[in-house]
Amino acid sequence: MFLNSNTTACILKKLEPLLPYPINIMNYEGMVVNSSVPQNIGEFNVAASNYIKQLHSGGQLPVENFDGIKSMCGITVRQRIVGAIELENLRPSDSAYLSLSKTIAELMLEQECMLDEQSENSSSVKDVLSILVGVHPVDTIQLTEDLQRFGVDLAIPRTTLFIQLSKLDVLELPRGNRKLVLDEKQYLYSAKKFLNQLPGFFYNKQDFILSDVSEQNAVILSVNRKDKPEVNALYLFELCTRLMEIAKKEYCLALHAVVGIQCYQLSDYERQYEQLILRLSSGRLLFPERNVFIGNSIVLGNMITHSPKKVLQNIVSYVYGPLLGSKMSDILLETLQTYFECDLNITMTSQKLYTHRNTLQQRFNKIEKLTGFSVHNADGLLTLRLALLCYNYLQAGGGDLPYV
Repeated sequence: MFLNSNTTACILKKLEPLLPYPINIMNYEGMVVNSSVPQNIGEFNVAASNYIKQLHSGGQLPVENFDGIKSMCGITVRQRIVGAIELENLRPSDSAYLSLSKTIAELMLEQECMLDEQSENSSSVKDVLSILVGVHPVDTIQLTEDLQRFGVDLAIPRTTLFIQLSKLDVLELPRGNRKLVLDEKQYLYSAKKFLNQLPGFFYNKQDFILSDVSEQNAVILSVNRKDKPEVNALYLFELCTRLMEIAKKEYCLALHAVVGIQCYQLSDYERQYEQLILRLSSGRLLFPERNVFIGNSIVLGNMITHSPKKVLQNIVSYVYGPLLGSKMSDILLETLQTYFECDLNITMTSQKLYTHRNTLQQRFNKIEKLTGFSVHNADGLLTLRLALLCYNYLQAGGGDLPYV
């Protein structure tokens, strides 16, 4: 920490209303960096220089008896002498003013040190997280160590999310639309203000936001709020819809967002930035009238999210009607859900459900008997998947929202 004109100006501004003496603030070399007497700035204070040397050496160096030393105090930050403060013509009876100025200056400099460290750590964390969601380096061990060093716990499941801002050309008003004319500076200012407020919506300690003002976008690694993937995706979908309204009404910005995949381990995050941009582009191409998309299954997910409730209910009733009336409905639906989560891997599904492969096959047979659709052919598998997405969406409260 070196004293400069900016830091000393802040200290001087704080001290001047409190002290009835002219104030000089010297750096480590004894030069007056700032003063309540402007003509003193830039002068070399011999007394201060010797005083600082004495403090630095623990008082071992012989120092000539300069009168000014009695009106000085050293400034120490983290056990390091960084300068001194002088109160001109200080009376011995007012020595408490010297202690006060020393305490205030050191507290302000300590606070600045802490802010600098936080800024540096935040920047370093963002650099490491950028690597995490980009293309992994060959040495993943180093990446893992860096993540651990910054307190990033990959054991916590997170869902990726991508937000892209753009200019809003027309603002919808009760009395008619109004054409907006934002120049580049106004647009970038609004985008920066909006991105800076995102931590207020993603407040979990292990939520991470990688905002890029130059590109007007943000990648968010959001700790899962809900247990089921579809339910958690719906939660983020609703949140992004709220953010879309805030961006439009308060910042005159258009917001597009896509909810990505759930990540459970290091490899899940790989190339997520690229994948999220691709999914957002696909969503805007397939559904140009929409702003927020479910990206895990860009076609199925968004078709369900933007379909009328009655249509979804009909699909569930048609496919799962008899199954939902069965005493085994919960077990059979859990089996299907896990099977899809495991990417149709029977071994992984068996392990996750703590059941034998034969038992799993018996459940598949039961599902086929109750629904008429088999997991062993493409048409049946797609139908069961679509209907299960509809069922989960409706169970989570989807279809009752005004924007669906």
